[in-house]
Amino acid sequence: MPADFTSQTIVHEIAPGDTFYTLAKHYNTTIEAISKANPGVDPNCLKVGHKVYIPLANPAAIAHIRGGPLRPQIQGIVTFYKVPGGTWVCVEVNGLPPYKRAADGKSPIGPHGFHIHEFGSCEVGDPQNPFQGAGGHWNPTNQPHGNHAGDLPVLFSNNGYARMCFFTNAFAPHDVIGKTVIIHENPDDYRTQPAGNAGRRLACGVITHVNPFDVT
Repeated sequence: MPADFTSQTIVHEIAPGDTFYTLAKHYNTTIEAISKANPGVDPNCLKVGHKVYIPLANPAAIAHIRGGPLRPQIQGIVTFYKVPGGTWVCVEVNGLPPYKRAADGKSPIGPHGFHIHEFGSCEVGDPQNPFQGAGGHWNPTNQPHGNHAGDLPVLFSNNGYARMCFFTNAFAPHDVIGKTVIIHENPDDYRTQPAGNAGRRLACGVITHVNPFDVT
């Protein structure tokens, strides 16, 4: 797993009035970092509609994912970056089980349901039905499943490895500190109430605040 949390970047389309200074303030980074990420781009001649890379500052929150008794091989990391209008979430995980298609009335194994759950507990409990102490999906506005703040995109395994980043305006990083991230055995169908029929809980990580002085 990469240890350099500061390597995440997003793409920004230049709008009228944008400068490296305004972008640095907007994204809580530095002019120097933006310049380094965009060699060959003249900061004095930014063209509307062109795209530039914005390196994100250190994440505001982080969860270290560990597999439970159903899949102890899983390990990974989820980072939460504060960006304008919401949160940029990045996940990288190894050790996911091989995909298995639905058969004999059983749901497929993978792609894997991926959610924020309401309580900050990764206690295993029942080894056949672990991590129940994490509670249900985090749903602060009492929405139907599919629109929970904690409903995240499914994880697609590539020989056990998955990586993705996405934007959400459903929460800011500070909102989810003390919650948990759960990886499920089965896909989330985003329809079945209250939890998408995503199956057993394979892995868990508690979301904690990041001290910027602890990130190197």
